[in-house]
Parts: sequence; structure tokens; C-alpha cells
Amino acid sequence: MTTSVRSHPVYAAVYDRYNRGAERTWLGEARALALSHARGQVLEIGAGTGMNLLRYRDVEKVVATEPDPAYRRRLRRRVPEAQVPVEVVDAPAERLPFPDASFDTVVSTLTLCSVDDPARSAAELRRVLRPDGALLLVEHVQTDAGGFVRAAQHASVPFWRLFVGGCRTNRPTLRTLAGAGFEVKELDRFNPPHVPFVMFPFVVAVASPTEGKAG
Repeated sequence: MTTSVRSHPVYAAVYDRYNRGAERTWLGEARALALSHARGQVLEIGAGTGMNLLRYRDVEKVVATEPDPAYRRRLRRRVPEAQVPVEVVDAPAERLPFPDASFDTVVSTLTLCSVDDPARSAAELRRVLRPDGALLLVEHVQTDAGGFVRAAQHASVPFWRLFVGGCRTNRPTLRTLAGAGFEVKELDRFNPPHVPFVMFPFVVAVASPTEGKAG
């Protein structure tokens, strides 16, 4: 399988500034809730500009993957500020260059909405996670509502994908993870302020590998 990497230099350049208010409030709180469960050897996919790096505590090491060079440059600049060892790796979620069962924790924050192949990405996360490990999530997911809300979410995808770093607003991420062999426990589900409704809802969750299915 080949996976193309589309760079988003404009959105990468404005990402931190655009999200500054959210990071001080609801998004920062969601990250903190998810990452409070991190332990051991950690893999973070789609680490972006590195907004999670300063939040890691009591872990052995963080391997932060980021396939977009525009984001990766900013990610590397933030590494010296981290309180734990961090290694930056150029790799997409669909093709992780790590052996099976390499990590105690895998982290995805606002990443599975933009991967090219969600099912393949989920299978890779399941593959590299240890049987007693945890996948930590902060993601926006497909709405459970119907009618206008569902239609608007689907209709927004072409625009959103073009201007918001490849993001798709209608990903059924929790169902995709369940199909890849994860049991998902939601810690929080909410509609944050000052966010377009086509991105609702957001979830903070912990997913555990189920027995008998990997890769």
C-alpha cells in the first residue's frame, strides 16, 4: 500500500495561533484528561506542532510521528521544552515503522480525522500497541444526529479538508476503532464553544485492545 503525504504549510503556520484560546480552555483540558492515562513507552501519531509534548509526565519516552514536513519542523522546535525524552519520526499512521507490540500507550489527538486510510491506521495502532496497553484519544467524530446536522456535516467535508489541514468532519472514528479490535471507553463527550457545529461531537476516550484480533 502506498500513502501520499499532503503538506499543509499554511495551516501548520497558523495552527498554534488559531487554537490559542482553545488550548487555554477546553482543548487543553481535553488533552490533559487523555494524557493523564499515558504510561511507559508512548507513541503519538500525527503529533503536529507538538502541543502535547509539555503535558507528558511519568512516561519513559515519547516517539512522536509526523509525516507532514511543515508540521514536523515546528514539532522539532518544541522537543527541547519537553520534560521527557522525545524522538521525532517521519511516518504516516498507515505505515508505522515499529515492531508489533512496541508501545504501552498510543496517543491520537485530532489526528484520525485527517489520515488517508482510517481502517488501515486503526489496524496499525492495534498492531504496535501491547496487549495490556491503551490508546488515548481526543477526536471529533461523526454526529449521531440526523437530518440537517448530518447532511451539513457530510457537505462540509470538501471545504474542511481543503482549508483545515486535511480534516474530515464526518469520520465514524469510534466504530472504525471497534472494527480494528478496540474496546472504547468514553471519558467525556462534549460540544465545545466557538467551534462550528459540523465538528460536533468531540470525545475524550481510552481504547483497549480486545482479544483475538490484531492488525
